Amino acid sequence: MSHAAIPAHGERLLLDRPALILGAILGLLVLGAFAPTLGELAAVWFRWPEYGHGLLMPPVAAWLIWTRRKRLSALRQRCDAADASLRIAAAVALAPVVAILLFGEAKLWWGLKPFAFVAAVTAGVTVLWGVRGLLEFKAPLLVLLLMCPLPYRLHTELTLPLKRHATVLATGLLDLSGLDATLEGNLIHIPQVESLWIADACSGIRSLISLVSVAILACILWHRHWIVRLLVIASCVPIAVLVNGLRIWLTGMLSYHVSPDAAQGFFHVFEGFLLFGCAALILWGWALLLDRLLPLARPGAGIPSPAAAPGLASRLSRCARAAAAGLVLTLLAGGLLGVHLIRARLGEETSREEGVARLTASLSQLPLEVDRGTYRGEPVRFDEKVIEGSGADAYVSATYADAAGRSYQVYVGASLGNDENFHAPNVCMPAAGWEALENETVAYEGEAADSVERMRRMLLQRGNEKMLVFYWFQTGGHRAGTEWAVRLRRLRDIFADLFGGAPLAPTQICTVYVPVVGGAAATEEAARRFLRAISTHLHGITTSGEAHG
Repeated sequence: MSHAAIPAHGERLLLDRPALILGAILGLLVLGAFAPTLGELAAVWFRWPEYGHGLLMPPVAAWLIWTRRKRLSALRQRCDAADASLRIAAAVALAPVVAILLFGEAKLWWGLKPFAFVAAVTAGVTVLWGVRGLLEFKAPLLVLLLMCPLPYRLHTELTLPLKRHATVLATGLLDLSGLDATLEGNLIHIPQVESLWIADACSGIRSLISLVSVAILACILWHRHWIVRLLVIASCVPIAVLVNGLRIWLTGMLSYHVSPDAAQGFFHVFEGFLLFGCAALILWGWALLLDRLLPLARPGAGIPSPAAAPGLASRLSRCARAAAAGLVLTLLAGGLLGVHLIRARLGEETSREEGVARLTASLSQLPLEVDRGTYRGEPVRFDEKVIEGSGADAYVSATYADAAGRSYQVYVGASLGNDENFHAPNVCMPAAGWEALENETVAYEGEAADSVERMRRMLLQRGNEKMLVFYWFQTGGHRAGTEWAVRLRRLRDIFADLFGGAPLAPTQICTVYVPVVGGAAATEEAARRFLRAISTHLHGITTSGEAHG
């Protein structure tokens, strides 16, 4: 029987009363457990232009469900043993999904929480209506996936190569246009024009995310062979690189032939919208061409109707559905309780301002004279948007100089929330055009250092400049060369005393930047002397303001 057939009298429908009641309970539990996640997700949609389309995805998913309402109402609740097994598997799979939610609430990794929400909805659909319901809901579920921002690390890994390719393309086009442009890291040098700094926003990641979202939405409604649709989606990458290379080229041409101001502000934003429209047209034309070149027949979309399970098998199937539903309800209720306890443990709503004030006061005690005047410093201030983007709630920075004329820039950032986008030099420096020549973990250099404490050492180069960078993460006075080490330690502190409320230490990063002068070996020797001299002061300011609970 076709999946769109009208059910016979007495057969239970997808939209019958028991299914509606159970679905409503599951929906309320999912929304309750993921309510903070959805609120944070909405903030991302408003804050980051590349994810602004996320606002449209829930209404689009609801519309897709509405357009399928007749087919959904024709689904039968009957299932065989294999379908019942799938429901049990979906219920069991919800356990790691809830764990991801709780770890995300404990700020181990926020980026997976939105995907966990979609996974929880998928598990609920499977438990309620089995494989046939899952297949009917696949389009709305895929649309919900499009509203989830990429995890920060993946976003960064995609940004760097896209920016590099777009920058190389733009430099070549500028050179062919007679401007004699040269590329140095993320800087495009044009004679008689201030160098163009290629920011992450010009990498093409915004166009790529938006293009992929548009392409997937179009492919959902465009009933063609899956190979054609996959090729259309994959073509978004070269199109995004091409369009952003053209955008950078146009910015350079306007800067040279008109004025640098003509390439900024409204004109820069307008050309971005204009070129994105061009990218969408290119994608549409490419899709039509593929459809002509590959006239593949669309595979059958029918969903076989499972036969009713006779006798004992039927009763076992009903028991399996009931067990799966009970397990899902239990896991979601536990997740809701866990979210409440963890958020209460972190105490963000009640003590964040107090904690930030305490951290700021503590970090401000960094002295500007170290080792009896051997190193004298000047404070460094950063733009508030830069600090907000770095994930730090409080920071301090100063540049010191010694008698030999060497400079040492110190930066300490502290995050109460242990947020995922807590920047480190291994992310920020390559994004600024620096190439890592050496990147290794070494023993921590400082007074009273534990023998197992580690820090990271990087030797970077951009053009003719070289930079030596040392950095480490810490929480509760414990130092480590990797961010994950201190995140896991803080996670342990959260769950070890979930009902206690003892103050929690923030996550902090300490970084020392030393320009290479007179050779890398001499610079490193001088840098390590400076680290030993300032380590006591860094330990003092990073531990005196830790408590914020």
